[in-house]
Amino acid sequence: MHYYNMIVLRNFKILILSHVFFWVAHTLASAADLDPWEALQGGDYAGVEEVWLPRAERGEIEAQIFMGHVETMRNMHSEAARWYRLAAIKGSPVAQALLANQYLSGSGVNLDLVRAYALYDLAAGKGHQNATKARDLIAGQMSGEQLSQAIDLSASWKRDGLD
Repeated sequence: MHYYNMIVLRNFKILILSHVFFWVAHTLASAADLDPWEALQGGDYAGVEEVWLPRAERGEIEAQIFMGHVETMRNMHSEAARWYRLAAIKGSPVAQALLANQYLSGSGVNLDLVRAYALYDLAAGKGHQNATKARDLIAGQMSGEQLSQAIDLSASWKRDGLD
């Protein structure tokens, strides 16, 4: 991958994560007395978990995404990927893009451009504009075989659901 494109993708991932985190934090804040943004900035992971972990475990997509952010901040990227994957399976384009970011960088999962492309494509199909841009950027860095595999994987997930 060209150095310039790696820098652009890194900055793009940071931009996506910060926008999504802000949105999720404000969405979740109305559901409990604890302001998740303030709690995280203060390092109160236990307080955040007390409120949001049960919700995430019950399957609430926004809480799963939020817990993914918490684990990312803790540098527990495998656990973050697990939370993003749970929300991605339920069809969240935000979670699909965040999980794609992890496959793109190899954070908590094996580096896999094919899966990253396919996940970005799923999110793009649901109107996630940043995912569309990321998908198109990495397509230029993939071999023809990788791109073909990614398109097939995305079509499979669209047809059968993300597994």
